[in-house]
Amino acid sequence: MKSFGRSMAQRLREVVYLFISLPVSIALFTIVMIGFNSFTLIPLAVLVFLFVLTLMERVAKFEIWRTNKILATDFPVVPNWFQNPFFSWDGVKERVTSLRSWMAIAYVFIAFGWSIFSFILVVFGVAGLFVILAGTGVVILSSFSRSFEVVDGGDTFSGSFQFFGSSGQLRLEIGDEIDRGYLTYNIESWWSILVGVILIFLALWLIPRNTRAMAQMVEGLLSGGFYGSIEAKLRSWVDRRKVSERTVREAMADEVARPELAELSKREREILALMAEGKSNAGIAKSLYITEGSVEKHVSSILSKLGLTVEAENHRRVLAVLTYLGLNKWS
Repeated sequence: MKSFGRSMAQRLREVVYLFISLPVSIALFTIVMIGFNSFTLIPLAVLVFLFVLTLMERVAKFEIWRTNKILATDFPVVPNWFQNPFFSWDGVKERVTSLRSWMAIAYVFIAFGWSIFSFILVVFGVAGLFVILAGTGVVILSSFSRSFEVVDGGDTFSGSFQFFGSSGQLRLEIGDEIDRGYLTYNIESWWSILVGVILIFLALWLIPRNTRAMAQMVEGLLSGGFYGSIEAKLRSWVDRRKVSERTVREAMADEVARPELAELSKREREILALMAEGKSNAGIAKSLYITEGSVEKHVSSILSKLGLTVEAENHRRVLAVLTYLGLNKWS
């Protein structure tokens, strides 16, 4: 019994958390969009943008506090994101390049869409409960009638929507005085109760998973759980760009100064340069307007002139590129 009570209390906390998430995410999304919106005065736009980046630290603290308070989690708060004053060049650079600020902005955009879906999910669950209570007669609804009229040019389309509380019937009438039809549905039928049960079970199954996903976003993007992995990926991406662009250009500039390339012909150096850019034989042939067979012959000649013999533990094409770049630590 105690376990059931704790489970229900947890479900209630999750529903409250999802309900509150919608207005909070809308407010945060509005703030971020104001910061990214273009102003007429560029200095004002820059100041607002920097202010939003600075505000992300407060946003993270608030969202972590809200999650810990409602869901009884213990996500840590990372203090002092910025060490330099707001009105300083170092402060500007620190805020613009702050990975934590950009992760918080990413959280705001993700949470906005996620909270809308979560709110709809909770509404479905509440609607399912309401349908069951009305279908079993626990909740007795009052009778009401609403009429509507649609005018399209000279044509008029009218109808009415009625509910009879005594019989629990919904009635939709459509048409005009000459040709009129209607559709009735008994809300107290077993089909209504079945629909309500399905809605409740669907909500109870999805709400914990949805709440858990939002909590993981708070922990990963705001508490810093994803910080290390994202930083490592960004650093490796930057390093790859440095090697693939700067190193290759420098190698192309001083390739003549290296004696190991002296025996290569001009065409072979062109092919080796394209190999260093990562092109396949087909890609090299397309770039130089020659046949793929000619490329294969030139590659074989390059490997032979560089003294790269066939060995099981080495990839000769890679070693040729390293030689071209001046990075051949194997020789």
